[in-house]
Amino acid sequence: MNPIRYLYRTSPRARRALRLTKNRVTSRAAQSAFDYVAKKPLDQALALGDRVGALAYRVLRQQRDLAEEHVRHAFGDTLAPALRTHLVRSSFMNVARCFIELAKIDEIRARRAEYFEVVGWHHAEKVLAAGRGAVVVTGHIGNWELLAAYWAWSGHPVVAIARRIYAEELNRMLVNFRERQGVETVLRESPNSARQILAAMKRNALLAMLIDQDTKVQSVSVPFFGRLARTPVAAASLAVRRELPAVAAFIQRRPEGGHRITILPPFEIERTGDVHADIKALTRRFNDAIERQIRANPAEWVWWHRRWRRGPIVDLDLDPAVA
Repeated sequence: MNPIRYLYRTSPRARRALRLTKNRVTSRAAQSAFDYVAKKPLDQALALGDRVGALAYRVLRQQRDLAEEHVRHAFGDTLAPALRTHLVRSSFMNVARCFIELAKIDEIRARRAEYFEVVGWHHAEKVLAAGRGAVVVTGHIGNWELLAAYWAWSGHPVVAIARRIYAEELNRMLVNFRERQGVETVLRESPNSARQILAAMKRNALLAMLIDQDTKVQSVSVPFFGRLARTPVAAASLAVRRELPAVAAFIQRRPEGGHRITILPPFEIERTGDVHADIKALTRRFNDAIERQIRANPAEWVWWHRRWRRGPIVDLDLDPAVA
């Protein structure tokens, strides 16, 4: 056996040192790329993003194969093989473009009147009129970071409830980026997260949550593209238990450039007296909204996440180890 591989497998200290080195290198590379892109005009930077995304599609074989497997499952024989390939390649390019846009955030903010259009803004105003905050659900589709930033630029308090990124320096970069745009981050792993969420509700804040991935948090299995998928329940739990209004919002690229933001009508929240059943039912409706958006705009979803990596669960997952 390779001695380096043997050392990695048998020594926790070696594994920790390797992870720290990898995280440090990744973070510094990301910051260098950010600085490089920030100096380019936006149009040139986006064109560069397309090239980088196309290269990532060719190089990242494992992610590409997983994405193609998920696309085949989602759409079956309704998409020709060439179209499936184009869709997956486009999804890689979209993520690269998202990175570019974050690096060019100051220019985009200055041009936001032309760079964005919004459909359904009155739905946001309706849920905020109650004065106790609101839940906003979305997915890893389009440029979700820009979606939160645009809302904050418009003068509404926005709190992103998110999990910590494994690389501490990258996590700090992202949290600082959001803070500069006016978006507060509540890390789910933080012991103060519940207190921070309550404080956000008192400020009539929008509690933004991405719920389209299988992560180690309290979850329930509900249908997603015809298969049961573990889905975080925090958004539905807040809406049901705290009686908060809830909307779904999405961002999508326009053919002429920039983005269209769509805010759907508030969800009607049923209250049967069975809190767990109500949470599960609302989570299912959230999932339905996200699936419809992905079907309408499949080239902008992150298809390579292992959405169905764990088996379904019957009831709410209340394992304290992942609470």
